Amino acid sequence: MKDKILIDTSAWIASFKKSGNKKLKEKVIEALSSFSAVTTNIIVLELLQGCRDKEEYNAMRSRLEALENLPLNDDVWQIAYITGYELRRKGITVPTIDIVIASIAKNYGCYLLHYDKHFRIIAEQLDIVTIDFLDEKT
Repeated sequence: MKDKILIDTSAWIASFKKSGNKKLKEKVIEALSSFSAVTTNIIVLELLQGCRDKEEYNAMRSRLEALENLPLNDDVWQIAYITGYELRRKGITVPTIDIVIASIAKNYGCYLLHYDKHFRIIAEQLDIVTIDFLDEKT
């Protein structure tokens, strides 16, 4: 799955904004156009929770379900357990969901596209390749 890109909720949301980061938007479009974008149920859940109405919900769900979905299996959980434990032992606290999402990227060997500083911290622990535009101006 080296060519696959797991697009985190933070990147999706930033790409939806009219005033959002242009380079990030272009990367999301590129990933979708090249069929390298993948998702997972946690990201789908986070995005669907933010829908304004049923019409937006249905459209969003349809688009997301068209993407390859990476399941949360026992291997992912094992990676997440040890990562959360090791980060906490270092005095680092990050959102649990972010640990799980990064563990999915690790397990399936895909890139993680995000717009969230927590993933930089987690990436060091997990040794995953991330793509972010946190330092980019719009």
